[in-house]
Amino acid sequence: MSDEIFDNDNLMDTTEGLENMIESLVEDVDEKDKKEAKKKAKEKLLVSAGLGKNIITKNLDMVLHESMMPYSEHVILDRALPRVEDGLKPVQRRILFTMHELGITPDKPYKKSARIVGDCLGKYHPHGDSSVYDAMVRMAQPFNLRETLIDGHGNFGSVDGDCAAAMRYTEARMAPLALEMLRDLDKNTVPWALNFDDSLQEPQMLPARFPNLLVNGASGIAVGLATNIPPHNMVEAINGAIAYIDNPEITLEEMMKHIKSPDFPTGGYVIAGDGLYQAYKTGKGKIYLRAKVHIEAAENDKKNIVITELPYQVNKASLLQKIVELRDDKKELLAGIAEICDESDRNGMRAVIRVKKDFDAEKILQILFKSTNLETSFSINMIAIANGRPMLLGLLDIVGYYVRYQREVIYRRTKFDLDIAKEREHILEGLVIAVNNIDEVVKIIKTSESPAVAKDRLKQRFKLSDKQAQAILDLRLAKLTSLEVHKLEQELAEIKALIVKLTKILGSEKLQYEIVKTELGEIKKKYKDERRSVLISTLEEYVVNKKDNDRPDAEDTIVASTKVGGLKRYNQKYLQRYSNRVVSDDVSVNEFHTDFLKTDTNKTIIAFSSLGNAYKFVAGDIDEAKLKEGGKKLLEMFAGVSPEEYIVKMFELPNPLPNKSLLFFTKFGMIKKSLWGEYSVQKNIYQAVKLREGDELIGVEEDEADTTILFVSRKGMTLNALKDDIPIQGRVSGGVKGMNFVDDDYAVLITQVKGNESVAVLTNKGYAKQVALKDIEPMARYRKGVKIIDLKDKNGNKLKFAEIVKDNYSVCVFDKEKNLVLCANTETFAKENRTGKGKCVAKGKTELVVNTARKYLCFNA
Repeated sequence: MSDEIFDNDNLMDTTEGLENMIESLVEDVDEKDKKEAKKKAKEKLLVSAGLGKNIITKNLDMVLHESMMPYSEHVILDRALPRVEDGLKPVQRRILFTMHELGITPDKPYKKSARIVGDCLGKYHPHGDSSVYDAMVRMAQPFNLRETLIDGHGNFGSVDGDCAAAMRYTEARMAPLALEMLRDLDKNTVPWALNFDDSLQEPQMLPARFPNLLVNGASGIAVGLATNIPPHNMVEAINGAIAYIDNPEITLEEMMKHIKSPDFPTGGYVIAGDGLYQAYKTGKGKIYLRAKVHIEAAENDKKNIVITELPYQVNKASLLQKIVELRDDKKELLAGIAEICDESDRNGMRAVIRVKKDFDAEKILQILFKSTNLETSFSINMIAIANGRPMLLGLLDIVGYYVRYQREVIYRRTKFDLDIAKEREHILEGLVIAVNNIDEVVKIIKTSESPAVAKDRLKQRFKLSDKQAQAILDLRLAKLTSLEVHKLEQELAEIKALIVKLTKILGSEKLQYEIVKTELGEIKKKYKDERRSVLISTLEEYVVNKKDNDRPDAEDTIVASTKVGGLKRYNQKYLQRYSNRVVSDDVSVNEFHTDFLKTDTNKTIIAFSSLGNAYKFVAGDIDEAKLKEGGKKLLEMFAGVSPEEYIVKMFELPNPLPNKSLLFFTKFGMIKKSLWGEYSVQKNIYQAVKLREGDELIGVEEDEADTTILFVSRKGMTLNALKDDIPIQGRVSGGVKGMNFVDDDYAVLITQVKGNESVAVLTNKGYAKQVALKDIEPMARYRKGVKIIDLKDKNGNKLKFAEIVKDNYSVCVFDKEKNLVLCANTETFAKENRTGKGKCVAKGKTELVVNTARKYLCFNA
């Protein structure tokens, strides 16, 4: 074919010209063969034009099949769905691995999010930066993940739907739990694959030492597939895995005794019904979620609907906006809504719907449940990648896959450790041979022409391997001392014992599963967390609590706290009978109170504990008790209370909170000043003051005008400190230093004084006295102070008790077994100057070492 036919540009630039050219080439061909001839002529023309190699002629159904299937496979397997083994999507896995490579562990400083995203994009995840950053943000949001894997610093969004700040502003590091996802990664526990450009290797899954797929759940949309796995409680998920190991034939009903239901990070109620069982059995089902709401009384007989927890992934701001719109649309039904306020703060959620007087708050709430996201459904669809393909998995399937994977992780880790141990054993055997024949070894090395020759001669003489001979040549002379030789032999014996142990584990699946159980138990203990979502079976079980509502009429009462962690409530008339009681040696430890509070049964009390926590309760919730009874234990009323914790001071919770300050005093001499407003926290338990390790709260007082702060220490020192320079700080601050203690000294008393009182002191040897405060000159804080009693000539003598004396009271002393041994009235304490030694009030009991001395408090009506 001549090239001249393409010289006509007009001909080639138009379809019509091309068709005319083809017609001219096939004009002599029979009609029946023209179709095939035209096809061949067209191909020849295109090849001649240099276009034939770039054009593929295929039917559309073939193109869709060949192109769509690989795309779908990529989206399903490498983007949208998590693996059943570690519960992570590829982007999440790559983010954690990137942070692992960068060394951004919980004990290291935060790094810019942009740095993490950039490394992940450039090395492992060649997609848009938003896909990586959005995934990273989600892993740091406590309202999205049940157990966050990334510790975010900066604005990482909120439950109101606020977006995170740009990645150039935020910082991040791994959360402690993320280390459990990556633990043993460097021990060949998982398969590896090349990254997108074959330049690096990345793990195909992480070791995931806890069942992350259940704990954090997953959601994603692939091609033709979607997954929606709810989060669960860590303790329950691990208990379920351990139960499966103990009994691989466990039934679903038995498993659901351990894994009761999903546990959402935002709390609320889970209404299971039959849908939960169906979901756990087949992998698909539906449950319902409801907000945690209570109705509380307001002024003028009004009611407030208070929302404290929302269903999972409900946007609070949108919800409240929806309620506002509904109020305007359904005026006849929701006319009782007066106002909607969001009172949430950093301490918790509190959205208040104020209801007008004479309207039924419960009826309004039922309408809101039907019309808003106060009640939502959650469709469970547990699809994950298992055995290299997407599978719909039931609860037992997920647990089974995870447990078997963990056994494989232990097997591969043990094999890695065994290989390392055998290699070390081999080297040690060679070194032991060398040190036992050191003279001959030195001679061979000295007489050899080169290291290579020395190595060969050593190998031949002692029948060593190449590695052993090289280790001998690398041996330092310091290793030839008797001590080091002994250490080599000891290490060899330990390595041999380790090899026996690892070999035994490697050959026993039972031992491998036992290790899985043990390590899961350690994680459960370390990261234990209570359930946040309340499980109920039906809507009938959902009860709206009514706070401060329908309570009986208020009665005057007295709430008391004891040093042994008890809370009691006394009838005023009952306690009045004991106000002038003469204390005798039969007094009970339960009669010693750290504080009294006169109040009424409907008042809310805020109590500050020795460990710096604040507890809120209603006075009427404490049972009435007798003087010698122990009362209600603090650890019975609140979760997480230490057995040694006790109440130091109680106040009626003012409403509204006054514009006054509280002073907190600690054993190590710290003073913290905070406004009452800092304690307007909606929780019943929260931190009131930050304490150093070993420190404890010993006093809380409202700040009083024209006072100084008196410190009395265990070593007999006192400081009357001015308080003008004490700054106002936040709720969880630690305060400022009040007294400069020497060595292991600490405070036995810190309180505000006005200067016209005296202070009583008592030592552990039974010496006591009173000192007038006018003898203790005020001075700046954080000084060592002056002596308040002479302790030098009494071996081991320390102050055990100090207290301000306005009116005389009894001081009771206990020995080390906490048996009462002495009661003495302060009127018997000698009045002396600061440097006096005091006088013994023990009356023949001086051989007893005082363990505790307490002021005997009995309410004086």
